[in-house]
Amino acid sequence: MRLYELTSPLPPEQQLMALSQLLSGRATDTDGPQEISVDAFIQLARNLGVQVNKNTLGEMIARPPLSNVLEPFEPNSGKIRFKGNTETTTDMSVDQAEDVVDANAKRAMKRGMK
Repeated sequence: MRLYELTSPLPPEQQLMALSQLLSGRATDTDGPQEISVDAFIQLARNLGVQVNKNTLGEMIARPPLSNVLEPFEPNSGKIRFKGNTETTTDMSVDQAEDVVDANAKRAMKRGMK
């Protein structure tokens, strides 16, 4: 590492990306929601020294590197969502799922171990 790397601050986009990765990791570790309120995110960014508001935040999220870790910004939602924040829905009940597993197990037993 060179001396200028220690003394020169990171660009705001990189600081926000590091913040986003930290928050996403923390949410994953605690099984929390993969989102944060816009106001809380802006306050954390300002604590890092990044001057940002809702308009500039939306513009920054639309461009890499933030677009790689954050979902597209929806100003009316009041939330910033981290990538991977998709809820999975199944159209199958628990009984149906058990029936499928049972059928697959029976089919595998008929084939035998080769």
